[in-house]
Amino acid sequence: MPLRHLKRVRVQFNPLDPRSTAAREFLARVTTAKAAKSNPECAVEPRVRNDAAPPVVAVEFASGARDQFNVHRMTVDDIAGRIKTVSDQMAVKQSLAEAGLKFEDLRFDVRGT
Repeated sequence: MPLRHLKRVRVQFNPLDPRSTAAREFLARVTTAKAAKSNPECAVEPRVRNDAAPPVVAVEFASGARDQFNVHRMTVDDIAGRIKTVSDQMAVKQSLAEAGLKFEDLRFDVRGT
């Protein structure tokens, strides 16, 4: 999983809790050598807990935006997809800025042709 546009990833879970499967799988994905190579500046912080609280993934994007969500009813692909959506939006805004445009200034005609 690419970590582009991420500044920090925190994964909190109780390893004995069956609801933690997606959190454990997500942590395994973001700690691979390939993921680390995609953004060596991204801090990955696993937090193992021993309470009954649901597993949580919290991310901070390079823009400073933050997102935190309980993952007990999510799959690892749901987690990655949620992060990818925001990362893709940031990539589009960055590309537009490099072209001298602002996303907010664009107008889209969503009516049928």
